[in-house]
Amino acid sequence: MDWFPRRHVVVLARSSLGRLAYLEKTGIVVPHRIGLPQRPEVVYSWEQILEIRAISRLRQHLSFQTIRKIIDYFEDHGFGRCLHDKQLLITHNSVSWIRAMPAARPQIIQLTSKTSSSMGQYLLTPLDPNELVEPATFYPLFEGNLAEVVDLDAFRQKIRSR
Repeated sequence: MDWFPRRHVVVLARSSLGRLAYLEKTGIVVPHRIGLPQRPEVVYSWEQILEIRAISRLRQHLSFQTIRKIIDYFEDHGFGRCLHDKQLLITHNSVSWIRAMPAARPQIIQLTSKTSSSMGQYLLTPLDPNELVEPATFYPLFEGNLAEVVDLDAFRQKIRSR
């Protein structure tokens, strides 16, 4: 596994030292320490860099409190704490997760909403169950209030190709 020192992470994750310290303090992204215990080097994995980038993108639309609630929801329901491997649909009113299902149509799970305080609500989708659907197919469902789709798999491939 490759490890990146903090000074490289600031550039790769397009973050700041303050943001990295906050993410560590809150337990969202905790770096590894290697070397002498008196003066260890703080390093991050590539997965952690992707997570920091995902959080930074979400932070443009959501508060840290909301992001922590989403991370807690994923962890509490056995989907892991990571955001960078999930496809999230962000609208002006809500954040939903497009959960890919093997050999079935994806599920849309509402994570946050200005009109509802419950997390994890399944949204009904008028789709043909015989079709395997890409996230772009969901755009008409949210026509008029779609802000952005965060497709982190595409982002990961883009970064790796550089």
